[in-house]
Amino acid sequence: MCGIVAHHGTRPALPVLLDGLGRLEYRGYDSVGIALDPGGGASPHVHRSAGRLPALVAALPPEADEPTTGIGHTRWATHGPPVPANAHPHRDCTGRVALVHNGTLSDANRLRAELAAQGHLVATEVDSELVAHRIEDALPLVPALADVVAAVAAAVRGLRGAWALAVLVAGVDGVVLARRGSPLLVGSAPGRRMAASDELGLDPAVTEARELPEGHLAALGDEVTWFDADARPVPAPLPWPLAGRAATADRGDAPDFTAKEIDEQPAAARRLLDGLLGRLADGRLLTDLGLARPDRVRLVACGTSRHAAEVVARVLAVEGGVPSRVVTASEADLAVPEPGTLTMALSQSGETADVLAALDRWDDPVLALTNAPRSSLARRADAVLGLGCGPEIGVAATKTFTAQVIAGVAVALAIASASGRLAPARLAALEQVLDGLPARLAASAALAAAPAAALADELADRPGAVFVSRGAGVPYAQEGALKLEELAYRWVEALPAGELKHGPIALLGPGTPVVVVGAEPRERLAVGIAEVTARGARTVLVGSGEDADLPVCLPAEEPPWGPLEAAVALQLFAREVTVRLGHEVDRPRNLAKSVTVE
Repeated sequence: MCGIVAHHGTRPALPVLLDGLGRLEYRGYDSVGIALDPGGGASPHVHRSAGRLPALVAALPPEADEPTTGIGHTRWATHGPPVPANAHPHRDCTGRVALVHNGTLSDANRLRAELAAQGHLVATEVDSELVAHRIEDALPLVPALADVVAAVAAAVRGLRGAWALAVLVAGVDGVVLARRGSPLLVGSAPGRRMAASDELGLDPAVTEARELPEGHLAALGDEVTWFDADARPVPAPLPWPLAGRAATADRGDAPDFTAKEIDEQPAAARRLLDGLLGRLADGRLLTDLGLARPDRVRLVACGTSRHAAEVVARVLAVEGGVPSRVVTASEADLAVPEPGTLTMALSQSGETADVLAALDRWDDPVLALTNAPRSSLARRADAVLGLGCGPEIGVAATKTFTAQVIAGVAVALAIASASGRLAPARLAALEQVLDGLPARLAASAALAAAPAAALADELADRPGAVFVSRGAGVPYAQEGALKLEELAYRWVEALPAGELKHGPIALLGPGTPVVVVGAEPRERLAVGIAEVTARGARTVLVGSGEDADLPVCLPAEEPPWGPLEAAVALQLFAREVTVRLGHEVDRPRNLAKSVTVE
């Protein structure tokens, strides 16, 4: 869970590296480092720091402004604690090789033992350093850029795991890149060639990007050259234009990106629905995506995306009688292949390693629901339904959750309509409810803002909470609980209300917050509310009734996808609690936006 940047050209590398790393901090931010080529055959100058980017900047010497070639890395630790010694870039025994790495090596213990037996001095606990030593073994004494390409190809050959690498070697004018299983983009602008983990890491002057193909290498020299896994030259991949990146990194007047992205949900929902409504009848949306009507659906996802998948599965069952199963991607080995299955893969980043690994287990057609139309998931899928939210910088998902629910529900209704089980009149009524969703999201945000702040004032110091609902509300209770866990670092239990009496009720005591997420009819929750109230718990009702503590605007009759509007209120509440506790809203501890390791 890292971000990497590389630069080679005629202009100073440092400002470009630092700017790119700042844009990539959402991918990891517990340690950071850069390596710069000082020229003259000297070894790369490596600068590393624990913590965020400002700590690194404060420690840089004045001469760091001069080199025109360098690499950078921002990280969440997967091997070794976040101390300067374990931060990237990593070096070989001689110090002439420096590299940054996004990914993990699954055979690191074996490699470490082999290198130690060969006499290498492995200085850190980090698996990435092992690759530097393997490159060291493959380099000639006086290498050229082509020799570094060959050495990197030899070093990664036979490795198990995933990597995106950028490599500097003393005396070599350029940067060598390699990729397998982790994304890496390459772009050019006047006076520079660049690479980064995603578009945000590329300098705004770069107007088009190319993806380094899986298993391939590239070299940033006087121009960009491309190579296959055996270091043989190959044609450049096709580029795509870059647009809209500068605005995405600007939070405007919002106090943080998370607040901005919560506010953007009505507009994002409107854009998405405008492209979907009118395409659901008779399964036209499936036809447009090039998919046949499935007999059953498997939904594979993690975290917030899995909660969205639960909503979609319910709509498939209720409206279409379509057998469906939600598979937690990390547990996909338990899923049994069945004929006639469509796999819906949900991932906001499109790079979730567990989701990508799960897809390798089945031969079914894959429909990707992702906010990254050029991601690994999008390339792997047979069809892609983009969320069109624009980049989401806050690590805790907000607008992408809402968009995943909307897109998934649209697909579910199209499948139900194509099956003949969803009557045209019923579909028209549901489309009308969907059409009113953006306005209800906006109204819910306005209604819930002040109550969310007041509840945060009251409850921020409580050590934990319980979230409950019934039926279609359960995934939203789970998502609201996850937001409080991610942002406020509170222990939270989320479950169907009927399960309280089967053990979790023992957690309740005087003042324990119990958040009850709106489910209609309310009578279904009445017994559970009475049970927790009798034990002195602080009940927080989320819904449209006059007794709601966290009011939202819901349709008159609950749709099969449940109270999606409640998600906005729960996001606001979690953010307000986080602010009261003094935590950083956009960058919660131990989390990254793209979970690119299994």
